Amino acid sequence: MSSPDQADSPDLSGPRLWLDWGRRLFFSLCGLTLILFTGLVLYSVIARYFFNAPPIWGEDVPKLLFVWLTFVGAAFAGMMGMNIRVTYLVDKMTPAVRRRVEIAMHVIVCFLLVLILWYSVPIIELTSRGTMLSTGWSNALTYLALPTGAALTLVHQIWRVVKLARGGADDPPGDESTSGF
Repeated sequence: MSSPDQADSPDLSGPRLWLDWGRRLFFSLCGLTLILFTGLVLYSVIARYFFNAPPIWGEDVPKLLFVWLTFVGAAFAGMMGMNIRVTYLVDKMTPAVRRRVEIAMHVIVCFLLVLILWYSVPIIELTSRGTMLSTGWSNALTYLALPTGAALTLVHQIWRVVKLARGGADDPPGDESTSGF
């Protein structure tokens, strides 16, 4: 017999455990990246305006972090249900029709994400030929954020399609998965 505490705790076995672990990892990485970005911008501003000695990387590195934070953060926001979700019409549908509409919606999103991944390859190839003058890093590092964010979002969308296909509900992820944060 299970205790009341166990009955209230979410099932974190198998893929659910990995998904929960991944969400916690992304949460931490986004937070650390934001702190690092803020610190680098603050350092650059102080060095420029108070000491008249701006760091040579003062624009490129924060820009790189900001782009990565944007795309990985958008993927994370989608996973956590922090994105805008208009449900007026689907709330009025029967559960069977709603499930079909939501599966179709997520499949379309998956298709668009695959297109983004496909068309980002030439961009990465073109930008990989150049380097940032301030750091010597490849320019492709900035543009790799787009396919990375798209791939993370694609994995989550596929998970949602599988969940719906198995008969689960497509509740906003924030309702079921933010517990513990």
